Amino acid sequence: MSKRRKKNRGNPQFSSGAVEPRSAGRRPPSPQQNAGSPRILVYALLGITLFLGLYLHAYAMPQLTYFADGLSMPGARITGYDAADIAALQAALERDAEGQLNFLHKTAGMMFPVTVVLATWGTVGLLARGRWRWVAVAAAAVFAAVDITENFLIDNLLSQVPVEASTVAVSSTMTILSWALLGIVSAVVVTVVVRDFILTGRQPRRKPA
Repeated sequence: MSKRRKKNRGNPQFSSGAVEPRSAGRRPPSPQQNAGSPRILVYALLGITLFLGLYLHAYAMPQLTYFADGLSMPGARITGYDAADIAALQAALERDAEGQLNFLHKTAGMMFPVTVVLATWGTVGLLARGRWRWVAVAAAAVFAAVDITENFLIDNLLSQVPVEASTVAVSSTMTILSWALLGIVSAVVVTVVVRDFILTGRQPRRKPA
């Protein structure tokens, strides 16, 4: 009487000669997936910084010119100002508008420089390589210190009678320096983001199995 072979019951992947199937969903992450989280943080910081910058310099500051006979605020004057400019602004600026400017300097005027530092640190720290990136972070930190100090000096100038020419010269120099540093830091950040975007787009994508 011939013996029948017993069928191998159980998991077929442990039977002889069986090939272990690839587990779906356990594919090693691609370079784009590995770098996804840092990019989300970078883009979030850049978005917040851009929003605060536009609010401060494209919306709030221009609005105050309506209460100063069309004269722009000192912090918005890229080329600087002198004692005569401050005296003219004192004569034209309404009392309520002066209070609004002081409040603006203590809120968005302080938050914007801080977010510039954080956005620069996040961008060059996570998307770039090399020691030069810390120079960019240091430049952003200097910008924040200069910009915040300049805001306090401007608030002090608007309440000075008579206006001290030496204080105006220091404040005007800080305004010019802060705009120059902001331009340099912004150019570095934009360059790093564009370069990272190009390099990420050139990476080969894995074909689905």
